[in-house]
This record gives sequence, C-alpha cells and structure tokens, in this order.
Amino acid sequence: MYDAASALYNAATTLWDNFINIAMQLFKTSPLTVNGSVYSIAHSCFNALASISLPLAIVFFLIAILKEVISSPPEQQARRFLFSALKFGIIVGIIANLWTIMGVIVEISDGITNAVGAGDVSLSIPTDLDSIVKTICEKEASPPGPFNDPIDFVLRIGDELARWFSETISFLLQKIVVIITAFATLILIISSGITILNCAFQRIIKPLVLLPFSTITIAAAAGSGEVERISTSYLKSFFGLCISGAFMIICIKLGSALINGGLIQINGGGGSDMLSFLFLAVQFAVTPLVIAGLIKNVDGMIARFL
Repeated sequence: MYDAASALYNAATTLWDNFINIAMQLFKTSPLTVNGSVYSIAHSCFNALASISLPLAIVFFLIAILKEVISSPPEQQARRFLFSALKFGIIVGIIANLWTIMGVIVEISDGITNAVGAGDVSLSIPTDLDSIVKTICEKEASPPGPFNDPIDFVLRIGDELARWFSETISFLLQKIVVIITAFATLILIISSGITILNCAFQRIIKPLVLLPFSTITIAAAAGSGEVERISTSYLKSFFGLCISGAFMIICIKLGSALINGGLIQINGGGGSDMLSFLFLAVQFAVTPLVIAGLIKNVDGMIARFL
C-alpha cells in the first residue's frame, strides 16, 4: 500500500507544480501583452468611451465653477477660478494621453511583479510525512507464537489468534486511512490549483475591464468633492489590480516554503505513528488551501493599504 499512497502524494505534488507553473506565468503576464484580440477589444472600448471624456470633463468643470467659485467670497473667487481652470487644463492634457499614461502604470506594476517573480516554488513531499507513511504501510501483525510445547500452544493459541486478528485489523485500518487521506489531499490540491488559476486569469482580465472606464473617471476629476475622490479611488484600484500579481507570487513562494520546510515538526518517539501522520498529512493538505485563500483575498489585502 505504500506504493499506492506514495503515488497519490506524488501525483498531488506534480499537479500542484503544473498548476503553479501556469499560474506564475499568468501572474507575470502584462495585461497589455496578453492575447492580441483581448487587448484590441479593451483598446476599442477605451476609444469608444474616450469620445465622451472631454464633454464630460467640461460639464464637471462648469459644475465645479458654479459650486466652488460663485459660492466663494468675492476676494477668493479669482483664485478659485484660476485653480479650477489650471486643474481642467491638466486633466484635458491627461485625457489626450491617457492610454499611454495607463500603459506606464501597467509597466511599473509589471516591473514590481517581475522583481518578486524569481525563485523555486515546486512542491515536495516532506521527508517526515513520507517516512511515517512508509512505516504505517509496512506494518504487519506478528504471527501467533512462538509456543514452547503442545501444552503452551493449547493454553495460548486463543489469545495469540485474538492478538494477531486485532493487530491485523488495526494495521489494515491505518493503511486505509493513509490511502483515503492521500486521495483527499489530491482532491484538495486540485481544488486549490483551480482556484489559483481562476484568480490568475482574473488578475489579467480585471485591469482590462477597468481600463476603458478610465476616461470617464479622469474626466470626473475636473469636478470637485465626491466625483474628484472617485477618480483617485479608481486610480488606486487600477494600480492595485495591476500589482496583485506580485502579491499572489509572494503568497505562493511563502506557502511553498512553508510546505517544504514544515510547520509542524514531529520528534520521533513523542507519540503514535498514526497521530504523527495525521498532523503532517493535515499540514500538507491544508497549506495549499491556505495559499489559495490568500490569493483569493489579495484584492482585499491591497485595498487595506492603497
């Protein structure tokens, strides 16, 4: 049964490595260099919305004039008007070059992602876990006996058979638990890998979805108050989505080091083999779930500091 359990764990690590290698490539793929048709769709949507950005900026500028200048004391009206006019001129210049500016933001975030992208993230079965699996799978009940003479055989055969049967059932159940746990680990790793790939694809698509609307949000910055804050929030969200790949890579690198290094250390002789196996197996199976959960919540973590 050791070969079967080892094969399941090796299959789990192989699948994990394949999932992570694909995900790492996606994390480091720039939204602007992804499949050409996807990029062209985002660009065409951007151009379609860009046609209304200047009229929209003028509307917000006029609203800001009415709100900020006219309502100000006479001695402050000229200063407020100059400030609003200067801001409007800057925004018009930004709108005219917005696609290039947003591309620079993406390139900066790509540089951050590539800076943290190096390193080995392959997964290996912890030595302690493999050793305990082998120990449990190779356990066999000792046969009845030995007996000193026929009388000793008659007196002890019943107890010896009961002991042998009890040990056989116990060791068989332990081996079944090992196989079931290894299979469950394989399923959990597949589930975690699919979650990570899903987040990796979304990390590329989300900035491209937001990018066309940058024309509207930047035009809104010509206004004042809440609409101005919306523009700032948009830029922070866009930059956060662009650098989310770097966060995801760090989560994977730390998680892989945690699995390979081992968080729970089992000292020989401190407890039963089965208990040690359960501790190590749970650690090995749960850590990919933790990594997937961290990656799934990267957007929330970024939002807390941007």
